[in-house]
Amino acid sequence: MTDIKISVILPTYNRAELLKSAIKSVLAQTYPYFELIIVDDGSEDHTEEAVRTFKDGRIRYFKLPQNEGQAKARNYGIEMAAGDYIAFEDSDDIWHPQKLEVQMDYMEKSSPKTGFVYHKIRYDMGNNCFAVLPSEEIDRKKKSGDIYAQLLYDNLVPCPSILAKKECILKAGGFDTGMKALEDYDLALKMAKNFEALFVDKVLLDAAYSTNGVSGQSVNYLVASCYLVQKYKEDYLSTDTLNHRIEVILRDADRIGMKAEFIRLTELSLR
Repeated sequence: MTDIKISVILPTYNRAELLKSAIKSVLAQTYPYFELIIVDDGSEDHTEEAVRTFKDGRIRYFKLPQNEGQAKARNYGIEMAAGDYIAFEDSDDIWHPQKLEVQMDYMEKSSPKTGFVYHKIRYDMGNNCFAVLPSEEIDRKKKSGDIYAQLLYDNLVPCPSILAKKECILKAGGFDTGMKALEDYDLALKMAKNFEALFVDKVLLDAAYSTNGVSGQSVNYLVASCYLVQKYKEDYLSTDTLNHRIEVILRDADRIGMKAEFIRLTELSLR
């Protein structure tokens, strides 16, 4: 284990109580060489007071003047980062104690072409139901190395699972602040286009699926999906993954009774 520093970026907005558990799970890491950058995205609750209860010099707290979304908050955290590596946490995540140590061990033993390491996440769906991402049905060989085509087919890199070289994120241009959803998927695509990935076949984080948060905003998700089809159209065509992505978009649109609207939007995206 080396003394290479990791910058952990944690954006938050009006989640003071949830935030405490997330912070505790970072401070409990067996890998000690990190800083925790908490970016308060204009919270109106007692988030700052909750953060100040932790007397740990590795915590750096920044408050933005107004709420502008996770993408901008994460980009701000990246700008402030002193580490050579970047990890991301959401305010309702609980990290397993060995998360950073395991990922750094994989990173240090990896090829120089490797830009990021990611792992499995377990989502609590409620009613004692859980989902693990990326899907265990995907061949493990497709999860490491050049995963760009597989990633175009479907997103298998949850943002909170990422430990990336800072240079990898900077070359990707950070998060697209114009997106209302899937900006993390977009970042993963940009990183995978330029760097190889390394998959850790272990659950190292527990998260809750929120129907009130970004993960539950179906329309924003679908609009963002269409934007990505437009943005990466040539790559979707060259990897023969376009039809699948369109099928997924229209399937999800049908579930919320908006299939006709998104047929039109996908047609516009492909022009």
